[in-house]
Amino acid sequence: MIGIEAEAYFLPETKKSVHKILEDEDVPFGTLAKNIDFRRDIGIEEVHVTEELSSKLALRAVQKAISKAGIRGSEIDLIIDFTSIPQDYIGPTWSAAGFIQKEINANRAYCTAVTVGGCSSYHFAMEAACAMISAEDNIDRVLLFAGDRTPNLNKTYYPITVSSDGGSALILRKKCERGVILAIDIISVGRLHDVWYVPGLGNRQNDEQRNLEKLLHMHCDMKKFNDGVILTNFTLFNRLIERVLKKAGKQKQDIDMYIYPTFSTWDQNYFCKLTGIPREKVYTQKLRERGHVQESDMVINYVDALDDGLIKKGNLVMVLTNGAGFAWTASIIRH
Repeated sequence: MIGIEAEAYFLPETKKSVHKILEDEDVPFGTLAKNIDFRRDIGIEEVHVTEELSSKLALRAVQKAISKAGIRGSEIDLIIDFTSIPQDYIGPTWSAAGFIQKEINANRAYCTAVTVGGCSSYHFAMEAACAMISAEDNIDRVLLFAGDRTPNLNKTYYPITVSSDGGSALILRKKCERGVILAIDIISVGRLHDVWYVPGLGNRQNDEQRNLEKLLHMHCDMKKFNDGVILTNFTLFNRLIERVLKKAGKQKQDIDMYIYPTFSTWDQNYFCKLTGIPREKVYTQKLRERGHVQESDMVINYVDALDDGLIKKGNLVMVLTNGAGFAWTASIIRH
């Protein structure tokens, strides 16, 4: 048995209106596949922004989770960073996990990162943590965390969302009866690996020397998005839901609450329509005032649903998302 001992998040106080972001980033007008109009149907009014490094946002969330669990950093055996976008440094060996280990004095822990699944990195990290806890006698408690600060003029993930800065953390523990993880499942589609991507300086052309910063911003292949993601998204979500329910030995009607990313109003509407899940069972209440906090959405929405009294002891919660990379992932948790 592996459960979630504590979960927490941090969002900076400063906000920026989505209207201003779309203006600054020159987001196009018009409709996409299925008559979606990004500006009309996004449903987000403002997002959290900061100039703080993403590692500091993660640290604030980690400190809140540790306090909530009533433990010290020295009681953590493994630290996994599941941040999905570029962080403080760009390099082959750096993640904020080492920084977090130092700051919380997790001297007996070792640290690593699972950061290649977009928003699905949340589930990739959870799956890895559960496997390590099950396999290793000396791993009892694992800290998972993320921290994101999207670059200036790169808040819009057209055509699906506008991103917010923030951090999240959760602590998994062996033999914990709270938030028991019953099942995790992952579907990946490699042919969609470059729907969203950061080109990087290695992809610069001779005529791009004066605008190198844009090579560190997110790009979208709109043809692949329309022909690939839009057309297969909910087919794969339905397949994923069936698979994770089967793993947990549960039926769809057994699930009390669904935790889903705060992408956009149009995405939520299609999700409910094409999966047959009642809108009132899908928790994304803070979409309008927060937008999409990358892979942290799953932690943040879970915490908020708990705080709103919508998840009670014994309830079954399905946490699901998709993520650039490209993957569809889900878990079932018994609170």
